[in-house]
Amino acid sequence: MKYNQYAYQKTSLDQAKKELASINFLPQNWQTLPFGELFAALVENSVAEAKTPAAKIAKLAEFAVDPQTSLKDFLQTDPTRLTSEQFYDVALQLLGYHPFYDYDLAAPIKFMNKQALPTVQSIDNSDQLVQAFYQLLNTRAKNGQTLIDNLAGKGYFTQFWGKHEFMFFNGKSLPVFDTSKVIREVVYVASDLDTDEDGQSDLMQVTIFRPAETNSGLKVPALYTACPYFGGIIDNAKENHSVDENLTDATAWTNPPYVAKPQVPAPKPGTENAEPTEEAVHKATYPLNEYLLARGFASVFAGAIGTRGSDGLRITGSPEETQAAKEVIEWLHGDRIAYTDRTRQHETKAFWCNRNIGMTGRSYLGTLQIAVATTGVAGLKTVVSEAAISSWYDYYREHGLVIAPGECQGEDMDKLAETCQSNLWDAGDRIKIYPKYAAEQKLLQTWQDRQTGQYSDFWEARNYRHHTDGIKCSWISVHGLNDWNVKPKNVYKIWQKVKNLPIKHHLFLHQGPHYNMNNLVSIDFTDLMNLWFCHELLEVDNQVDELMPPVLIQDNLHADKWHTEADWSDDLGQKVVYYPNDDGSLAKDGNGKAKLSFEDVGGSDFKAAKISDLDWEYKFIAGDEKWAKPSLRFESEEFIHPVTLVGRPEIHVRVSGSLPKGQLSVALVEKADRKRLTPTPKFLMRGGQELAYRFGTDTLQEFVPDKETKAKLITKAHMNLQNYQDMKRPSKIEANEFYDLTFKLQPTYYTMPVGSKLVLIIYSTDQGMTKRPLEHETYTIDLANTELTFSQK
Repeated sequence: MKYNQYAYQKTSLDQAKKELASINFLPQNWQTLPFGELFAALVENSVAEAKTPAAKIAKLAEFAVDPQTSLKDFLQTDPTRLTSEQFYDVALQLLGYHPFYDYDLAAPIKFMNKQALPTVQSIDNSDQLVQAFYQLLNTRAKNGQTLIDNLAGKGYFTQFWGKHEFMFFNGKSLPVFDTSKVIREVVYVASDLDTDEDGQSDLMQVTIFRPAETNSGLKVPALYTACPYFGGIIDNAKENHSVDENLTDATAWTNPPYVAKPQVPAPKPGTENAEPTEEAVHKATYPLNEYLLARGFASVFAGAIGTRGSDGLRITGSPEETQAAKEVIEWLHGDRIAYTDRTRQHETKAFWCNRNIGMTGRSYLGTLQIAVATTGVAGLKTVVSEAAISSWYDYYREHGLVIAPGECQGEDMDKLAETCQSNLWDAGDRIKIYPKYAAEQKLLQTWQDRQTGQYSDFWEARNYRHHTDGIKCSWISVHGLNDWNVKPKNVYKIWQKVKNLPIKHHLFLHQGPHYNMNNLVSIDFTDLMNLWFCHELLEVDNQVDELMPPVLIQDNLHADKWHTEADWSDDLGQKVVYYPNDDGSLAKDGNGKAKLSFEDVGGSDFKAAKISDLDWEYKFIAGDEKWAKPSLRFESEEFIHPVTLVGRPEIHVRVSGSLPKGQLSVALVEKADRKRLTPTPKFLMRGGQELAYRFGTDTLQEFVPDKETKAKLITKAHMNLQNYQDMKRPSKIEANEFYDLTFKLQPTYYTMPVGSKLVLIIYSTDQGMTKRPLEHETYTIDLANTELTFSQK
């Protein structure tokens, strides 16, 4: 497995010496020390768990420089140089690798190359030794972290606790803040909203974790995570909407409005700065924030309106939700009032904040980053938005259909609001809020329109992509190419807008589902984010924009291979057209003339089988006879060289249904009996990454080759037949009449390996995402007027 390293900044010898000296790693008299003594001193400083000089010297006997010689014995020869093999035998042991188990002492360079770890040539003088050690400290160890971070986890930087200033190494902030004294406090930010309509501005509970040094005058940036789950959730999974129902005539659609909630402007900030009187009892929920807290970045969490400790209602995706999340930044920037408690008697200020704010978080947390960024709020300098929704219609709907997020059949806007309305947990708040909450639930249930699945003003108000011209901050998006919860269209569509704005922008695409990527073996994402936030929030000149490519995409065949791209769009490849043919083939030369039919039986067989959505999907795409029956399938010839599908495939299909309504689904599948990567990363070293000294851990993980499977879903899409004329407006259709549908599939970046086949599947009911009708319907496809278009490279 390669340990790719994108965050390493090449550094001159003079700068390396300064940085090593600044952290007391390079002895003050290093220039006068004999070569062997300098080597010994540097190794001793790398053994941070040994706390006395004698203990460090004793540790030297545990290392070896070759298959026959211990480091202790080697040093007794008064060496004046090191071969690269000798140096990297010791280096690999410092990096946590075990000779005889992980690598061969006789061939350390071979192993270094295999792991993609950087090396130098023979070391002939002290300057070269210093440069080699500087690089080694910035090299990723077996647990995925750099050696200097491993030293931090063993307490190396406790010597700098209380210094009250940031320290940097290779452009990144070091953990020199005393994590045993982190200040944990709660304040209450006053919103201009009155979503519970009690005549007062809603108060929002905000939880803060900040270095103790901020009480002595140090000002630090804030990493703000807008987290509707932070106060807890109300688990209503068993009460989701039923999807076992017939489709309706979508022309019964109406256009539910967006109705704004009342505003009661909060008082303007005054001069008082009282100390918060409530200690935080919740814990931080995001390892990246914890990692950076030890490095001087305050961590701020807020659920905002409707969550535990706060006033108001959850109104999923609404402009009010955006406003509430934005107002927390306004307080951090000094532009809004907050109180020490819910009595509203004493004002408190974010005096500790340097007025530079970044946002972090995944899923709903990433979604709110997009929402807030479009407001252009002062103080927000950057967002790192992971697995985020850019349009709520694209989360719960698609092309005129009700479509579930992956493994969440029956969930919708009202259910998510209920899940996050955690202020119902406290009896006093529940008594006050429940009538308004129940009324809001009825509105959401009506306006979300599960009957027709059509676009409306309700959804328009929840489409952040229409407001990207307001974005002023720098931008990082992270998304899984196999995320069927927040489907890739969400990141793809907003990327097409963000990339044209006059802001710095980057995109990471990994092979996971709805997942983080900060602790993967194959990429040093946490280091990159350290570098990024230092640049954006502390104005450190570390050339992060040059180090980090515009787009990095993880390969679907080899997890440790990342593709560097200038963009992610159809333009990365060349347009090709495939046609389904009468003989079941899928080819570039179409001769299909037949009209082929299949009968969709809705969810009847699925319910009788009592299998999971995921079990059904695999059997379906693999061509299991029972599950493949209600579909048409067309296979390409085997690929004789690798081909990568890029961007958004498009399908044009002429179809008729036996009823005056219908839903059509299409999927692209890679078919071949072969071992594929695990669908989720495998834990390789549970708890093996220290976030700081005795301050929590994270787990190294990566996608690895799994058992042999028959097929892999590449992408899919769904469409309501009644939207054949307009994706936003339904039309009447007649039974057994043909209609032309043209729609795009979810975007992808997928390499077809040699020997694989591309399969186009045309079907109707997707058991894991669409409604599952109770009635049967026969669909007929006119092959002469059906084609698949995509870009390939």
